[in-house]
Amino acid sequence: MLCGLIWDGPDGEGSRTDAGFFSDDPALFYGVLLARSPDSVRQLAATWERVRPRLGELRGVFAEHAAVASGWIGHFDGFTDLLEDWGRVLTEATRRGWGVVGLSE
Repeated sequence: MLCGLIWDGPDGEGSRTDAGFFSDDPALFYGVLLARSPDSVRQLAATWERVRPRLGELRGVFAEHAAVASGWIGHFDGFTDLLEDWGRVLTEATRRGWGVVGLSE
């Protein structure tokens, strides 16, 4: 789910924008962090619904591989808060048939 929203993936090749949904004009794309079409949002929301009940299973793996007290999400509770916030956004956008656009400025 996060690969579709905030992460470029392990190889840096992931995309957080759906081609043609927001704009393909680079002049208009300044500050766009993500742009997901309603179909893409629906897919991400479905992923969230599958993952949500199993978040607790990630606590040990997170502690072992991702916990960094000085990091932007250094603790598991902060990580799950982020996922739950995005889950609410995706669920509501899906309910309304909306896409999602995130801007940096």
